[in-house]
Amino acid sequence: MTISVENFRGDTYYLHSRLTKKGNISYHFSKKAEGAAVIDEIPSGSEIYEEPNGKLYLRKKTRQHIHDDEYRLINEGMRKHSSIKDFKIDVKKNAIYIYLVENSFEHDLIPNHLIDKNKQYETPLRFILNDEEERRFEVERFCYLGGIDDWIYLDGPADLESLMREYIQHLGKESFYDLI
Repeated sequence: MTISVENFRGDTYYLHSRLTKKGNISYHFSKKAEGAAVIDEIPSGSEIYEEPNGKLYLRKKTRQHIHDDEYRLINEGMRKHSSIKDFKIDVKKNAIYIYLVENSFEHDLIPNHLIDKNKQYETPLRFILNDEEERRFEVERFCYLGGIDDWIYLDGPADLESLMREYIQHLGKESFYDLI
């Protein structure tokens, strides 16, 4: 049986495998069904990961540093304290990333199904776990100034809820670019 996965855009990807030069098995996803590996289950210790823009990977399971309630806090905070409705939240190792849609479309010129299929997400804000015992976080924003294009520290360490309340409200507004 071939493992297939549909991403949020509605594209179907098939799991492929190949032998590396060293004789190890390497996995990847492709839209092409031909040559897909016949695998009954995901290899032990691995999981399917979909990045916010829809690309699929088979990756090793890692220890989660971020708790489910911290993820929920950011998700609920976005719904309550931000005017942005189209967002994604992703957890990577010890950080919570907020992704927002980067393209703007003329909605009356393009059908909704094409807008949804072609939108791209970028991550302007992240919360990084600074102290695992005390559950203290730092917040950083992505700097878009030509020569920098990197994360810049904003605040912390502090509790996640206070950082969330302070900074999420600026997403999608000009005030976001004044945060330094």
